[in-house]
Amino acid sequence: MAVQAIHAQVPEEALRLSWRTQAGTARNQAIGGAMGSLGGDATANIVNPAGLAFFKTSDFVLTPGFQFGKEKNNFRGTNYSGKNDGSTLIGTSGWVFGGFGYKAKNSFAITVTKTANFNQRVSYTGQNNTSSFTTQLADEFAASHLTIDQALNSDNISLPTKMALYTYLVDTAAGQVIARSEGTSMLNQEHYSEISGGITEITLGMGHELNKKFLLGASLGIPIVKLDRNTYYRESDATGDINEFSFMAFRENFSLRGAGLNLRAGLIYRPQDYLRFGLAIHSPDMMMVRERYNSGMAADVENLFSNSYDSVASSEFTSDREIQSRYTNYSPTKIILSGSYVFREVEDITKQKGFITADIEYVNYKWMKFASYDEETSGSKEYYQPFNEAIDAFYKGAFNFRLGGELKFNTIMARLGFAYYGNPYKDNADLKASRMNLSGGLGYRHKGVFIDLTYVHRINKDVNFPYRVSAPRANTFANLKETNGNVLLTLGFKI
Repeated sequence: MAVQAIHAQVPEEALRLSWRTQAGTARNQAIGGAMGSLGGDATANIVNPAGLAFFKTSDFVLTPGFQFGKEKNNFRGTNYSGKNDGSTLIGTSGWVFGGFGYKAKNSFAITVTKTANFNQRVSYTGQNNTSSFTTQLADEFAASHLTIDQALNSDNISLPTKMALYTYLVDTAAGQVIARSEGTSMLNQEHYSEISGGITEITLGMGHELNKKFLLGASLGIPIVKLDRNTYYRESDATGDINEFSFMAFRENFSLRGAGLNLRAGLIYRPQDYLRFGLAIHSPDMMMVRERYNSGMAADVENLFSNSYDSVASSEFTSDREIQSRYTNYSPTKIILSGSYVFREVEDITKQKGFITADIEYVNYKWMKFASYDEETSGSKEYYQPFNEAIDAFYKGAFNFRLGGELKFNTIMARLGFAYYGNPYKDNADLKASRMNLSGGLGYRHKGVFIDLTYVHRINKDVNFPYRVSAPRANTFANLKETNGNVLLTLGFKI
């Protein structure tokens, strides 16, 4: 049943696991998430572990947080504004052990960070006279060249298509495949989905000061993913005519669980005490996952039969067994270039200190990939090839920018930051997507205790496809705009 289940993921779910903004401590988030050349913060463990080498003492940090916000959607000219939602999160927390080895040149870290937060509600309605949810299902059935009975018993036909055949939404007439919902000139369409979960990563890292100018580091991450998505979709005849279609409804419950590995390596070069340049490379997250899936469909084909309403669950085609599949998901490699300028003491401004820092990150989302859970064979490569080709056709590379600064006034610090994450879609003329963070915060340092408080204002733009159709038909989609805020508090101790 792997074919039937994985259709729920490609290509949107691949992007959901890979398109992430930078997570970190409250201090790091206040400066836009930039950490590629700065160091001296536990967040270096998940950005550029060479920054761990700046630690000459040991720190314990704990970063609880809270996220709140609402979405605004537009689907085919109809606007929708959702309600405020909130959820807790955890920024980078853990231990950094500094000052080990020959002349205190080594440091080690173990941290826990929620690197992705999937919590989201998406809701929109609108009218459509160009395509239907069942269009894709009729196309799949037509391309199979099977009879209806053969398709209902084939493992190579997706469950939604089987359910559409079962409820007569997809049928044959005069030797042709028809989708009954396309028989009306205008459809009311509505979509609602609720997504929850995230990715939490345990990271082990090491930094080494090769000399006063070069610092090196590497880390091993263990990402743990949890994703639940419940989707409801409905179409109805907007004309009021008596024909062979009144309405159809489709629900889908999808869950994904998994864990994996990643590697990060980096270096920081200090030509002068006040200048730092960083380079970091992040390997893909090699995530071994298991997904579960069930769905149901209901339809009213109006005057086709005396009892025109019918419904069916996915279990009808699986002998009441739960649908599961296992596979490996690869996120894209990341390359980060960074620079920092550290302000030295200035006698006439109460010995202020501070810095300006910036990261440029390149991520090519075409590098996302699905592969076999077990040893890869020519057969498994062939099986996943269509999904990987869809990713290659739909996504592109993008640059992300992070900029921040800090000023220190004795024991108090003030911080500001900005981050922009570019559009991952190849069709960026029509598919508008980006993520922008505006941040600020305060910090307190005194006698081995530090407290940082940060607010991050997030403005996210994306698109959502209720279904996909084959070329030359154009896909319909909703434009999503989400504004939310994150409040993070880091409490730390020198140990």
